[in-house]
Amino acid sequence: MVSTARAWLPAEHLWPQPVNAPAAASGPGEGQGSLAAWLRQLGDGPSRDGGAVAPAGDADGPQIRRRVADALGALAALVEPALTEAVRRARQAWDQADALVVFDRQSLSQVAVLRRWLASCAAAGRGDAAGAALEGLLALDAAVALIRLFERRLAALLRLQLRSDEPELLPRGRPFLDLAAALREAEQAWR
Repeated sequence: MVSTARAWLPAEHLWPQPVNAPAAASGPGEGQGSLAAWLRQLGDGPSRDGGAVAPAGDADGPQIRRRVADALGALAALVEPALTEAVRRARQAWDQADALVVFDRQSLSQVAVLRRWLASCAAAGRGDAAGAALEGLLALDAAVALIRLFERRLAALLRLQLRSDEPELLPRGRPFLDLAAALREAEQAWR
């Protein structure tokens, strides 16, 4: 089934491989197939918008944490109006419940540039900075994955809420699942 799904995906994109895949199948240009090789490839490559990634330079842990916090705050600012409007719209037009779109080309490009910068910081391997960069990659990936989950499964989340004991979709004017508030809380934790 996995091989069938991979056949549907564009060939020019390097897609993640299963954990048990042999090292040779881990993708072009990755001789070792290790995490370090992946981090080097991610950090050294050009961004999707054609621009080069800014070098990590002498980035330290606090600087990395600030950039991750800023990114999480920017994601929260993207999510808040889009999610609130989609939930509000779902009350009047149920067929529009899945019309949530948070990311556009520019925001995805900004996330990709930050991911590459974090990867280059992690690949540089300077103790505290490398650890903060890896944590930042995980936090950023988790935030993007949550947003993507909401984009793809909002109708299912709304149906579950409407079947619950408290079926209100916008309690106190906020979405019942307040993703923006969660991202802001994560932002504060990174400061």
